[in-house]
Amino acid sequence: MTHPLISFVAFQVCWFACVVGASRGLPWLGPVVVAVFAAAHLWATPAGRPRAGQAWLLALAAVIGYAADSALVMSGVLIFPPHASLGWPSSAWMVAMWVAQAATLTGAMSWMAGRYVLGAVFGAVGGPFAYLAGARLGAAVLGPTQSAALASVAVEWALAMPLLLWIARQAPLSARR
Repeated sequence: MTHPLISFVAFQVCWFACVVGASRGLPWLGPVVVAVFAAAHLWATPAGRPRAGQAWLLALAAVIGYAADSALVMSGVLIFPPHASLGWPSSAWMVAMWVAQAATLTGAMSWMAGRYVLGAVFGAVGGPFAYLAGARLGAAVLGPTQSAALASVAVEWALAMPLLLWIARQAPLSARR
């Protein structure tokens, strides 16, 4: 799963499984698909990147994502409708998407390794678009005002993306230093 094209396609499949599953009342679907992706990612990890390090990256991404999105939920910026909720405050499918995103850091997004400012810009722009798309599909609600919610998501991802890039670059996660 470290080949950039395979990683990109797998992430898109995970994203759609998470968001469309949640929007259709199947919030468990995304986590199942992401678990398969994560297992395949770990299985396919090259010898230069220890599997344990990659597993830590995915686990830390889950913890960071749960904490960050839970803060958005607790502040009223992000709301999960009953049909899309699995867990609280953040939903399991949202946490799964953070795991899938982290798995792409050594695949589709490996070109961003060590580029923290670019990661912050990428997160600040891409994060709000992803959350807005999820909201438009009915998997979440952005509130109290959409613009304030998207600004909060932009800040969240402007901080999270460089942090995830930094974690992905640390030994024993990566052969590079």
